[in-house]
Amino acid sequence: MSIHIPDVTEQADYLELSAAHRETLDKALKQFQTENDPASNWEDAGEKEGVKLYRKTNPENAYDVPTVKGETIVENATPFQVFSVVQIPGFRKRWDGRFDFGESLERYGPQSFMFYSVMKSPSYFVWARDIVGLQENLINNDGDEIIIVQTSTSADQYVSEDASYSKSRTRATLEVSAWKLTKEGSNTKVEYVVKVHLNGSIPTSVVSMIATETPMCVGSVRDTFYTYGHAPHEILASGQQRNKTSMLHAKYEDGDGTDATSGAKKWTGYYIGEGSDSFQIKYDNKRLYASGVNVSIEGPDSSVAKASDDAEAGLITIEVTEESKGKRFEIVLTPK
Repeated sequence: MSIHIPDVTEQADYLELSAAHRETLDKALKQFQTENDPASNWEDAGEKEGVKLYRKTNPENAYDVPTVKGETIVENATPFQVFSVVQIPGFRKRWDGRFDFGESLERYGPQSFMFYSVMKSPSYFVWARDIVGLQENLINNDGDEIIIVQTSTSADQYVSEDASYSKSRTRATLEVSAWKLTKEGSNTKVEYVVKVHLNGSIPTSVVSMIATETPMCVGSVRDTFYTYGHAPHEILASGQQRNKTSMLHAKYEDGDGTDATSGAKKWTGYYIGEGSDSFQIKYDNKRLYASGVNVSIEGPDSSVAKASDDAEAGLITIEVTEESKGKRFEIVLTPK
């Protein structure tokens, strides 16, 4: 039996989020809010490279990875810009050295989906870990606060634990992984809380290493933004969680994340039309696309949309026709 990763860009539209999945996500959000409360009993783990570190050990299991938290400030960045660095797998390879692979399995909306991800082995003697989970992004106060919540679920129809590939991987259980991105003037405060059970046999030295490295991801996200900028992302109108046109998927392709193998810095958004619409995509015209972008509309129904580029503002405006309903098209950005 092999792993089955469906092509979410072929979904007819967003799938319905089940009551069980809704309950799972709500539980994870509540756990994050409880853990992240200033009154929560965190142990101060010091500060390293501009990242404040915290942890909570499990008194019932000394071999369990502690609950960890990292905090930092990303200067001259909006929450949406930081969100785009955290969110898209092609960018994650730049800031997370343990991340191997990640894909959507089902899309319930532009801000909610089921995913599968694989983390590289932390040691020669330890199997790699994989996770099947749910993710929801909560965009509050017109994007001045964004919360990204992930938690484990089951999806044996796609990635059964009995599959042959699982002989070299152990399924981890993600109680909660949550980012909180909050606007503070011209900066963004980043908070990251993780509680994960790696399952299987893990040496205490590896547990300690993971507990130290995981919250430092906030610093890696910050430094990735400073060096490479942010990924393209949609602009939302005030009070909205989504634009009218349905985005089924977004992909960023950039080699393996190193300068030596950097690819085309290609961003692709996959869409289904919902009738007449106009929306914008913000790209980084200072670092990632310092020389500007080439923008094209592709796919089987490319004629239902057209794009215009305001290079000075780093904004692509997409105009979608009334005839677009049910039609598929792709927006592709590459550097000039």
